[in-house]
Amino acid sequence: MDQVTFSVMMRRLESISLEMTQALERSAWSSIIALCHDFSCVIYDAKGRQLSVHDPIPALVTSLELVVDAIEEGFGDDIADGDIFLCNDPYRGNTHVGDLVISRPVFVEERLMFWLMIKAHHIDVGAFEPASCTAAARDTFQEGLRIPPLKIVAAGTPRLDVLELVLSNVRLRNLVEGDLLAQIGSAERGRRLILEFCEEFGLETVEEYGEEVIAYADRRMGAVIERIPDGSYRGSGWVDSDGYAVKNVPVEVTVEVSGDQVVVDFEGTGAQAEGGFNSSVATTLTAGRIPFLFYADPDIPHNQGCFEHIEVRAPKGTIANPEYPASTSCATVVPAAMFHDAINKALAAAVPEMVHAGTARCSNVPQFFGVDEETGEEWAMMIFNNCGGSGAVKEADGWPLLESVAAMGGQKALPIEQMELLYPVQVEEMEIEPDSMGFGTTIGGFGVRFTIRPLKGSMHCITFGDGTANPPHGAVGGTPAIGGGQFVEEAASGRRTYVSASGHVLVARGDTWTGVATGGGGYGSPLERDAERVRREVRDGVIGRAAATEIFGLVIGEGDDPALDAAATRARRAELASRARPLVEPTEPEAATWVEENLRPGDLYLENPTVD
Repeated sequence: MDQVTFSVMMRRLESISLEMTQALERSAWSSIIALCHDFSCVIYDAKGRQLSVHDPIPALVTSLELVVDAIEEGFGDDIADGDIFLCNDPYRGNTHVGDLVISRPVFVEERLMFWLMIKAHHIDVGAFEPASCTAAARDTFQEGLRIPPLKIVAAGTPRLDVLELVLSNVRLRNLVEGDLLAQIGSAERGRRLILEFCEEFGLETVEEYGEEVIAYADRRMGAVIERIPDGSYRGSGWVDSDGYAVKNVPVEVTVEVSGDQVVVDFEGTGAQAEGGFNSSVATTLTAGRIPFLFYADPDIPHNQGCFEHIEVRAPKGTIANPEYPASTSCATVVPAAMFHDAINKALAAAVPEMVHAGTARCSNVPQFFGVDEETGEEWAMMIFNNCGGSGAVKEADGWPLLESVAAMGGQKALPIEQMELLYPVQVEEMEIEPDSMGFGTTIGGFGVRFTIRPLKGSMHCITFGDGTANPPHGAVGGTPAIGGGQFVEEAASGRRTYVSASGHVLVARGDTWTGVATGGGGYGSPLERDAERVRREVRDGVIGRAAATEIFGLVIGEGDDPALDAAATRARRAELASRARPLVEPTEPEAATWVEENLRPGDLYLENPTVD
């Protein structure tokens, strides 16, 4: 295929997935989809291979072929033009029950040509707690309604009985209905554009393009993998808890590189969790694939050609591949984010220029639920305003407001004005947390302090995170981040109740919930960061004076805009340079100290609390 036609067709398919994205974003009912962008629209070919995606959430799109396989296994030849399938079952190819997948086959001239896949995270799926990610779920039955592949539209006719079955099992039926219909509408928009695409280029050219764009990505990803020296590399880390009593669940990974092929093996990872912190097969697959996409040039199409170079293995009965009916309610971020970080730790010695330092692992992404005392209406929201930062890389500082490697910046913070208009809450503060990131030649993205108060009754706060006890790691001589934490503060007494990275607490009317998100880990020696840049960061309040002196080796004056003593700084740095740091830090579990440093006399600390 000539390069001009190839490029035009590649951009056209990307524009179709973009229009699907815009159609869903502008018609969804819930803020988690319409305003926070917790969804992805993907185009697959007739063989169930990822072909094109625009602006995705990485964890949502990198294993959707498993859902196509489940549909074809369940329905065989009973797949017709005008059918639309619904699925959220993590034991039939999905990530976790909170992600509802709408799948639409596209037929052209009576031939199946494409699958349009729209996966969106819903605010309510009928779990035993009012949330769609709950660490306290002891099995998949407590997570909410689990839906195997079924037809929600059959040959163009909506299955209202199926829709009613779903809506009868959730609390917020209006939001779920609006979001599902928006997903169906997004698929319809994509179908019309695909038909125009096929008519313009012809089916023969379209099929030729599909093979070539996958082969193109295959060639380029193969070259990326070949840059990694052949060998076996080990990485490890810890998930804060299993959702209940077990702490510091080990994650072990071996990365075997041979030529242009990689095997990612999670042998040695801890036993499956009692709570919702197990990874589904689909999520483990994405966690094993995604790091290598970050090593590649961003203009390589993220299609099935990339994935053919990466094999992911996970032993049964572990948090990476649990036995049914274990809960996978929080799979996309816990333990998947630690899987991702462990792979980067493993490869830090082999290709330090490729890896990034540790990232925030979703420890401050609260789900709020309440009843408006004035109207009697139930309300719920999940917000990403309090997310932590990404890990630094060799060339650049990390990003703030990352959310997690599952999203990698693809989600959006909810605008404060819209939050307060839509929900009975008041935001007290949202600001940078000083010294929250790991330090290095490049520093991690900063963390955020966020405080919110319910106005018309109490509200439930349900969090599902990791990384408070085991913070984002520093790489290649960089330091770890702080870990962060969260607490509820009583208005009357001022007493604080601190909560681990996950838990369910009640915030009474007038009290506040505060989350302090960790920043990302640092990369490289802090003594090699430009001294004048650090001085400005001290001036701006991002880095504290103590860290500037003790870790970056600066000698600076007093005042709001301190002067840098360049000669004394060089001497100070030479003195500190004799203190070598490990390649990856920390090397032991429970290295975070934020909670311990912030607890005051009379405050409480609760590990994985629940509310009856």
